[in-house]
Amino acid sequence: MAEFKEAPAGASVGVKTMTWLENRFPTAFDAYKVHMSEYYAPKNFNWWYIFGSLALLVLVIQIVTGIFLVMHYKPDAALAFASVEYIMRDVPWGWLIRYMHSTGASAFFVVVYLHMFRGLIYGSYRKPRELVWIFGCAIFLCPCHGSTFDMAGRVFKNKPAPDNLEVPPHMYLSDAKLLIGEDKKA
Repeated sequence: MAEFKEAPAGASVGVKTMTWLENRFPTAFDAYKVHMSEYYAPKNFNWWYIFGSLALLVLVIQIVTGIFLVMHYKPDAALAFASVEYIMRDVPWGWLIRYMHSTGASAFFVVVYLHMFRGLIYGSYRKPRELVWIFGCAIFLCPCHGSTFDMAGRVFKNKPAPDNLEVPPHMYLSDAKLLIGEDKKA
């Protein structure tokens, strides 16, 4: 059975609450101490080590902004341009989400390359970390391979775009409004 801890006699409410929680849910706080708050940091820890966490942050931003963009995007040859304009003009903060997604795509590869460069410079591929390096290279190849697919998951076969792609009829009603499609009133 686990050891039951007592709070000191004159302890504050916060210390008493934490002691009560630790007695009832010990693994969460112990895991936090072992892996986060009392974790050994190497002596040569410097700014090169931020790129792994930064790559994860940029990847999460890509996933979240991609989910928001896919809610409004129409993957159809006749409607794709109009849906992007709709995202940019009419969706609240859509322009920001789209620019975050497009900039994040380039930032992800820059950050991942810097992370790999740090691994090469510091010898992170050597024993006993070679399996971590292999998994990292495999994870790196996943987005590279994914870019050979189009939005519907079809592999590009070096075929040119179809000749029948046309921009739908459109006209500017004002500086801020664009009418896409045929005007039934005219």
